[in-house]
Amino acid sequence: MRFSNRSLLRMSYISKRNEFRKILMMNLGLTSTEVDKFLDMKKSTIDIPCHRVLKNCQIFQKYNVNVESLEKLHYCLKLLDYKLEHRINVLKDVGVPVINTHLLNKTVYHLNTKVSKFKEKTDIPAKQNIAANIFGGKVPKDISQLELSEELTLRQYYQKCLLYCKTRVFNLPYLDDKILLHSYMKIKSISMIAETLKVLRLDLHYDDEMIRKDPSVIVASADNIRSLLNSFTDILDIPVVTFLRKYPYILLQDVDNIKRLLMLFQQYEIPDKYVKNYMKVFLISNEAFHKRIEILKRHPDLNMWYKHPRMLQLICQIEKTKYRVDYIDIMDSLKWAHPQSFLSTAAAVDKSIQAGIVSAKHNLRHVLIKELGVDEVDLLMRHQHWKTATFVDIVQMLKYLKKHFTINEIRPNIHIVLYKQSRVKKVLADLKRQYSQSTEYSFTNSQYLALCLYMLEKNNHFTGDGVWSNEQIAKQQSSEKQNSVKKSDSNVNIVKNNLRIEDNDDIDHNDVDNVHSNNMCNVNS
Repeated sequence: MRFSNRSLLRMSYISKRNEFRKILMMNLGLTSTEVDKFLDMKKSTIDIPCHRVLKNCQIFQKYNVNVESLEKLHYCLKLLDYKLEHRINVLKDVGVPVINTHLLNKTVYHLNTKVSKFKEKTDIPAKQNIAANIFGGKVPKDISQLELSEELTLRQYYQKCLLYCKTRVFNLPYLDDKILLHSYMKIKSISMIAETLKVLRLDLHYDDEMIRKDPSVIVASADNIRSLLNSFTDILDIPVVTFLRKYPYILLQDVDNIKRLLMLFQQYEIPDKYVKNYMKVFLISNEAFHKRIEILKRHPDLNMWYKHPRMLQLICQIEKTKYRVDYIDIMDSLKWAHPQSFLSTAAAVDKSIQAGIVSAKHNLRHVLIKELGVDEVDLLMRHQHWKTATFVDIVQMLKYLKKHFTINEIRPNIHIVLYKQSRVKKVLADLKRQYSQSTEYSFTNSQYLALCLYMLEKNNHFTGDGVWSNEQIAKQQSSEKQNSVKKSDSNVNIVKNNLRIEDNDDIDHNDVDNVHSNNMCNVNS
């Protein structure tokens, strides 16, 4: 299995368990025995991102949440921090005196109970006015129009108040009721939305049009927005206020996770422009990013796309990428596959495979720059069949060539990368065996490589600069150059076969003498 070596890609179980122990003991006041019992009981807790566990524990501290049930703690730690905070604040809004993990775990259930019964379960005095609690002790004069009753479920009661606040408290008359009641998440706190809107309008200068365009921002935590503003002056060289206005979904992301992701981008030398082109990378945890980028670096069929401009999309869509790799491999087209192959729809992939996956200029440029540090794609594309060579074979050839030749020796003979490594090695070995001991000829490394390329292409309209030509061009050149080679139309097929055939011992070394006697006119010195 290509993706089975997880031991190299993830934090060890023991070290992560120890980190969780420290977080839970320090922030929740649990004993080591209680923490060990909890982690043994809920082993999947270890799979929750560390930054989320820490943030949710800090939220527990902030609101004095009582951890009375370790069994229910796991669910609370899994929640996104702003969702957990909204649950807590809904309970606070209606006047629950003591909030505990059991209540948070069963919030949806409690919302569907009648108000009178909910009061009994949560120790809210029977005579206490829930509406007064929600509106901060001051019941609006026109509240009667809401027809509030303790025979309503708590959800119905709270939603009536929420819709009342849409215009009178939030000043969002244009907002669709469905956004407040159902979109993004069903449990939304009136007090949290009110506080968040203040920060958005005062600190980030959000206007009605921006909120209308991205209404999800109203559920962000005001504290998280303040932390973002206080933690950064700029992000990706963009002033932080401008950044948060341009990418509103960042308001919902944990500050610590963003910091760690930015450090990872720097550690792996990922250009800012790559990140700006795919800002969704901020939606995954730094731990997941680290694990996935290591998968990309080490995977035999994906590592050539490390540092590709679409690398971040491969990382964020790793499950889709895994499936595509396996599928394209079954279809025997993996050597030609590129990032777009892995990221396209299933229908697009099938269509591409049926038509034949071919190379593209930008992908070929990435491979050449990654392996050679220089862009020779325009020269390579002069070859008539540059699209048919597989990326895997090109990379293997480049790695082989770099071991035996300098970059400057490879560049003039770049078309040689279109041949299989075994073919090139065979021809080079034959040439060196024949001429290394010769007193008549003395070839440099560069000349050997150029001569090898000539021997591979000499029967296929070789023009002297390693470029293939079609029949018409070949005829034109034959009238202009006496030393041009004339071939028939059948050589087009020979071209295609020669690119991918296995070792061929039928090398006519007498051609080398002809080349040398003509002052190496067809060889790059």
